[in-house]
Amino acid sequence: MKKVGIIRFSALGDIASTIPVVRACRYPPVLITSPLGKTLYEDECESFLIMRDKRVTEALRLLRALWRSRFDMIVDLQSNDRSKMLTALAMTPRVNSIGINQQQQTTKILSDIAQRSDCFYPLDVTPEKREQSYIVLNVGSSEKWRSKRLPDHKWVEFSRLLLDRFGLPFVMTGSEEEREYVQHIARLVPGKVEVLAGKTTIQELKKLLKEACLTISTDSGPMHLSAVQKTPTIGLFGATNWVKSAPFGPWSVALYDHVYYADGRPPSGSRLIVDDYYSNIRIEEGLEALRQVLC
Repeated sequence: MKKVGIIRFSALGDIASTIPVVRACRYPPVLITSPLGKTLYEDECESFLIMRDKRVTEALRLLRALWRSRFDMIVDLQSNDRSKMLTALAMTPRVNSIGINQQQQTTKILSDIAQRSDCFYPLDVTPEKREQSYIVLNVGSSEKWRSKRLPDHKWVEFSRLLLDRFGLPFVMTGSEEEREYVQHIARLVPGKVEVLAGKTTIQELKKLLKEACLTISTDSGPMHLSAVQKTPTIGLFGATNWVKSAPFGPWSVALYDHVYYADGRPPSGSRLIVDDYYSNIRIEEGLEALRQVLC
């Protein structure tokens, strides 16, 4: 049995988008990650090496741990300067993103890196049947990313259509930082609504998204976490790239405003400026695309 190390740090969405690749590993991997990554993967992996922060002393501590681990292969899914330096100094067989097509969906990029080794099966893209339970509305974003927030009237429009079609309760998720904004939107949404923003752990959020029959979300960590667990997911884009950041799987779809982006090209970089990116997004387009996988 080979000893495989997988490197992935960054924000929740980046780490979550790695889940299908980690699950496709032929051998129980050691995940080389941050404390956030360990929290997210505690039900997926048994072995971890943790990089607690970005200090040089912490990088040196991790490098010593890599030497002691004697990996047969390190799969560098982070592929930034720090991870490339660490894996080079570890003097272990390794693969990374050099030469990989970066103009594609993130999990596909990560899979292409992993497939450079012989340690991974193809990704599992078989849909799963969902029970009629509840619909998750993940409406928020941090203050820094207010550009990802839709106008209030779009959530009213979407929720009325969803209530008419499915007749299911809504569960609204988000962080503690987003709670006030999520509660504001919840007061506008018809039907039965439960606000869980700021009330769930990472593992509780993971389970909540896994058991939903549909997630509607801004470009965010919960969007990716929903999609990688095969929950039908509609991602709403405007300020960010809907090609690279699209939710994973044939049970997911990325929507954008075809009027604002009349040429069909996503923004070249993420936009912090708030603008009218979302007024012409049609949720019906996403529901039609996912018709065969919806409950």
